Amino acid sequence: MKYLIIVVSLFFTSVMFSQENTKQDVKIGVVLSGGGAKGLAHIGALKVIDSLGIRVDYIAGTSMGAIVGSLYASGYTGKEIDSIFKDVNFDKIINDDLPRAAKTFYERENSEKYAVTLPFEHFNLKLPTALSKGQNTLSLLSKLTLHVSDVEDFSKLPIPFFCIATNVETGQAVILDKGNLPQAITASGAFPSLFQPVIIDGQLLIDGGVVNNYPIDELRAKGMDLIIGVDVQDDLASRDDLKSALDILLQINNYRTINDMKQKAKKTDIYIKPDISNFTVVSFSDGREIIDNGEAAALKEMDALKHVASMQTQKKTKHITIKSVDSIKINAIYIEGNKKYTDAYVLGKLKFKQNV
Repeated sequence: MKYLIIVVSLFFTSVMFSQENTKQDVKIGVVLSGGGAKGLAHIGALKVIDSLGIRVDYIAGTSMGAIVGSLYASGYTGKEIDSIFKDVNFDKIINDDLPRAAKTFYERENSEKYAVTLPFEHFNLKLPTALSKGQNTLSLLSKLTLHVSDVEDFSKLPIPFFCIATNVETGQAVILDKGNLPQAITASGAFPSLFQPVIIDGQLLIDGGVVNNYPIDELRAKGMDLIIGVDVQDDLASRDDLKSALDILLQINNYRTINDMKQKAKKTDIYIKPDISNFTVVSFSDGREIIDNGEAAALKEMDALKHVASMQTQKKTKHITIKSVDSIKINAIYIEGNKKYTDAYVLGKLKFKQNV
């Protein structure tokens, strides 16, 4: 009888062990919408996701959602992204404010002499395509993603990633999942009239929020079982709130995306909607409050998020230790084709030094 009890116990133990081993792991995708400065709320939501140990298998975003999402996909934690944006001067980024030392003599003279500079083409005056060329934005993103600069396939990042941009010529959404990461997310966030369009593979691209501000269907197609979504999109504004040209432009742009969002919200397994009603797309000075609101909204979904964490059987999100690089050592310098000046003169003008 004693042997029979032992055999039965071993049988049930082996069955339970077998069931636990065959428990299917759940793939989690995170989708982050566009919304300009309001997209800083994504950072707060990611901090909560990190704190619960949820493993993110794929992340997708549009506009500011693409910027925050790409940094997370590159290995930064939610807290690290919070620290990064705390020190960013958004006024300098938007205004293309370049350091004086980085300008040529003629650029310094012109920029300091005239208040406004307009381009000419064939001796005709024309208006610029946007207020900012996005040069400082691209430089910042290039620096932040330098550790993954050799990754051309975004599915090979620490967390697979893609973002959405809009082809200005065709009005079609473009999925950016390969190429140069900083350039791709700059294109996804190139808000019309504020940032200049970005050319990638011959396509003239702007903010993806124009056609697809919440790419949940594209993310689900990547094989995700559950989707966590953070939506920072505006509702339609009333007459009293339409006080500027930017407000009207946003209202027109929001017609399609708000209607789409009603359906996409229903497809989201855990839908996080931060309170961003008191902010605009350029409320970067209120960044701290926006991030806190994103965290508060995610905490409201704590039970659902904990349940998701309990469903995963494998390791947590892959975050890596990122070492900041602020200098590059030049081992050798070769100058070819120079016949008018000495090599020392050229090196002096370029301010390049060997083995330093």
